[in-house]
Amino acid sequence: MVTASHVTFRTCLAFMVRPIERVEMSSLVQWSVGRAAAVTYTLVSLLGIAACAESEADPVGPGGGVPEPAINQIVTFGPLNASSTDTLVRFSLATGGLVASTASWDLAFRRYELRLNSPAIAGSASRNVLGYALGNSIATTDAQVLAFTAAGTFGGFDLLRDAAVPSDSLFLSDRLTENRQGYLNLGGVPTANPASYWKVRMSNGAFAVLRATAIAFTPQFQVASLTLESRLQSGSALGAPQTLVIAPAGQITSIHLATNTVVSSPTGCNWDLQFNPSASQLSLTVNAACNAGTYPGAASPSFANVVAAGDAPQYAPVLAQLVGPIPNSVTDKAAPFRYNLTGTGRLHPSFNTYLVRSGTKTYKLQVIDYYSNTGVAGFPTIRYARIR
Repeated sequence: MVTASHVTFRTCLAFMVRPIERVEMSSLVQWSVGRAAAVTYTLVSLLGIAACAESEADPVGPGGGVPEPAINQIVTFGPLNASSTDTLVRFSLATGGLVASTASWDLAFRRYELRLNSPAIAGSASRNVLGYALGNSIATTDAQVLAFTAAGTFGGFDLLRDAAVPSDSLFLSDRLTENRQGYLNLGGVPTANPASYWKVRMSNGAFAVLRATAIAFTPQFQVASLTLESRLQSGSALGAPQTLVIAPAGQITSIHLATNTVVSSPTGCNWDLQFNPSASQLSLTVNAACNAGTYPGAASPSFANVVAAGDAPQYAPVLAQLVGPIPNSVTDKAAPFRYNLTGTGRLHPSFNTYLVRSGTKTYKLQVIDYYSNTGVAGFPTIRYARIR
């Protein structure tokens, strides 16, 4: 039904997408590191929401979207097929539909992730789309979230208008920030997190992927060893894994990935990474002065299966993590979903509202479902309206 304030559009469930973005970090892990390296670590097992990859064609996208809706006209779009674990599906607020990766887009979806068209996602082709989380459901209990329905929350969403838009300075992009301990599982005695890896631009301009696979401590909680694994890119292909075991003996240690060695006399661009084994640090940093940088690898493909390191949208001069105004963690109550509220391993929409600024236009947005019409996971439905 179409009215002046409400448009509903249900997509078909099958379209093809191209696996071109394989670099965003699935934020199942949230970190908070204090000045003295006090760390909180939260890990959620999400076996119930895993899925296989998509096909290898650009989305042709279903027709019938609502291009340029009127101010305050609510559009519901979905379910859209974002079930791939390693492919982003792109949506244009201007056309009201799914678009190819080379087209002008605003939002990108993958499973429960919702990304914005920012330099951290789109690189130099970014449209600098910004977002702001209203956090309207943060204080709601799990029982209240379970009771929410799309119909029951529609009125409150409809009432949200231009007056709710905050100052420009509060809108943020998806961006890379530093996480020096991102290679660790922190909480109790730290352990290496081999599921996390980074695409690395080395000091010589070449590329590699890197992860930590083990860390060992002495009884005095000094780092006895740190084991790193890397794969160097040669041409367009990544090589076999190479392992480097570092025994820092309490000293900052410099690493040269191209030769897979510890550098005894670091100077200029003869090193790529440094490891600080101090108990208050346990940090990895990069040789930013020589244009070294990193980009966090995605949950899929894994370190063993990733095919390139030189294709990241950008490389931050730090050990990077991808953050944004729309949380991509099901443990964050400001996120679009909450997980396993009924013990069945399902995602439940939180009906949190986000403001999205694309150019001079501002939209309100909610994700109101995660499942297809037949109950398949990874098929989110959104509703949105331009409010400015």
